[in-house]
Amino acid sequence: MKKLLLNTLLLSFVVLTSNAQRVLDNLDQDGSGALYRNNVLNKQLAQKIEGSEYLVNEFRFAEISGVSKQIMIRYDAVTDMIEVQNEKKEVFSLIKNEPYSTITIIESNEKIKLLNYKSDEGYMNGYLVELFSNKDISLFRRDKITLQKGKEAVNSYQTAVPARYVRVSDEYYLSIKNKTAIPMPKNKKELQTLFPTKKEDIALYFKNNSFSLKNEKSIIEMTKFISTF
Repeated sequence: MKKLLLNTLLLSFVVLTSNAQRVLDNLDQDGSGALYRNNVLNKQLAQKIEGSEYLVNEFRFAEISGVSKQIMIRYDAVTDMIEVQNEKKEVFSLIKNEPYSTITIIESNEKIKLLNYKSDEGYMNGYLVELFSNKDISLFRRDKITLQKGKEAVNSYQTAVPARYVRVSDEYYLSIKNKTAIPMPKNKKELQTLFPTKKEDIALYFKNNSFSLKNEKSIIEMTKFISTF
């Protein structure tokens, strides 16, 4: 029985992988440029870097808008790129264009959206994780990892510090009435100012509920409350 179950699972994986490969072939059969080969991704880094540029290292099956079949993807939080892997373990980057703007991870149902948004760095076009959305307001999270440079030992008394990938604090963004997403206010006062006609309602919410801009669950619940206005 166990052997039969294992064979069934293996067969299912082979079928899914084969379908994913056909999708990869179909994506660019007319030279549309949906995928492009990233040679850096297909080579081992010469420099030893600690940590990972991925929140999830494994490739996972996902649905991509504009693509009829599921394919294997993962998100690089350093380069802000969606990587696609074929059955030969070759890695390609998904171009940041319509219609490939919504990626849904099958196992977690997590939705990643390609959006224009305004950050402290200026106007950006990149991937944000959708945490809540309705017709009036949407909440997104930006996952980001940076490369921290290493330091060589100047002499025998010093220890070399290797380069490492470091995850930085999550950033949250609000999109109101489908407008360009903007940074989540940094404090309660700024949040009330963003919704001037509902200051009293928001103040009452703060009074009756525990709220922290450092807690994702708290931010989601606050956004849901605002969506009822």
